[in-house]
Amino acid sequence: MQDVTFPVGFYAAGTACGIKKNGKPDAGLLCSEPPARAFGAFTRNAAAAAPVKLCREVIAAGKLVSHILVNSGNANAATGVRGYQDALDSVTRLRAATHVAGEVLVSSTGVIGEPLPMDALKRGIDTLGARKGEARFHQAIMTTDTFPKIAEVSLTLGGREVRLGGASKGAGMICPNMATMLAYLTTDIALPVSYNAGFLDTVERTFNSISVDGDMSTNDTVILLANGASGVDYADLPVTEQMAFDAALSGLMGDLARAIVRDGEGATKLITVEVVGALTETDAKSVGRAVSNSPLVKTAFFGGDANWGRVLAAAGYSGASLVMEKLALEFCGVRVFENGLPLPVNEDDMAERMKAREVTVRLDLGIGNAAWTYWTCDFSYDYVKINGSYRS
Repeated sequence: MQDVTFPVGFYAAGTACGIKKNGKPDAGLLCSEPPARAFGAFTRNAAAAAPVKLCREVIAAGKLVSHILVNSGNANAATGVRGYQDALDSVTRLRAATHVAGEVLVSSTGVIGEPLPMDALKRGIDTLGARKGEARFHQAIMTTDTFPKIAEVSLTLGGREVRLGGASKGAGMICPNMATMLAYLTTDIALPVSYNAGFLDTVERTFNSISVDGDMSTNDTVILLANGASGVDYADLPVTEQMAFDAALSGLMGDLARAIVRDGEGATKLITVEVVGALTETDAKSVGRAVSNSPLVKTAFFGGDANWGRVLAAAGYSGASLVMEKLALEFCGVRVFENGLPLPVNEDDMAERMKAREVTVRLDLGIGNAAWTYWTCDFSYDYVKINGSYRS
């Protein structure tokens, strides 16, 4: 599987330059020839990292992008003026190391509050510029991830093949409204500037609908590059084929988002939280977010305890409009609550259902037509172990 290099005109490389103490790959380069239109979504954290600020500026200017430089092991966040200058200097170094026909975007992930080790990063940039990467791009962007998160898909549009690819990283500090998550999406279709609205809506329904631990990061980034190398222009397609592309992109992003939750630090289960029958979409999101972020819900799933009352409690404090007598709750496929009252449950059967690697919680609020889906995971002992010694 080629991930981000699957679409025509994209290549990528990765290397180990010494930012990470363990010697693993920590610098990656994604390139597009020809330069691509870029769409971006970023953290809503007020303490956004320097590379996030730089990316926002470049994308807002509307210029075509040819390179994305990524480092892992250091977030370049809470690093002040120096951090922003380091991000600019890394772009300058890349321009000197390789032909850059378009703009350069930068991303970082890792420890917050430590300056970038620029000597090491510059060595990595020189290696990447010569296309002598020692590892794949998706490996170079990982931190506590236990497996790479990659995806690709192709479809026929306008009588030609159109390809999409993607790579993401993330396992901890993951919360709706973006996460310690980097995601890079590529396609060889040409997309108009107006596609930004659809892109952001898809981000909202995928990467902004996952939670591992309820902590919002400083570096969250999702970038889509569309270079038009397939010769297909989205704007020229009939509506049915535009919708087919939208569905393919949404599916790709959803797969990458769920992979992050599956790889949640110490996680043993993927939990799908479906909220239907809400009065408004905002209410549906609020309930889904509250349940997904609840440590009590997450620890219950880890322990195999069918304590579904914790789900109702989270829904109750979510701020959404609720009428308990109209609410119905299904827990691991079993209806456990409706009409304001609990239903009899076979505890042995429920215990078996909770052993599954993928489980579902479904709340029907019964007062409207709005719905939303979140994905989360359980909390295990390993989450504490991983985050108790992250910097070491």
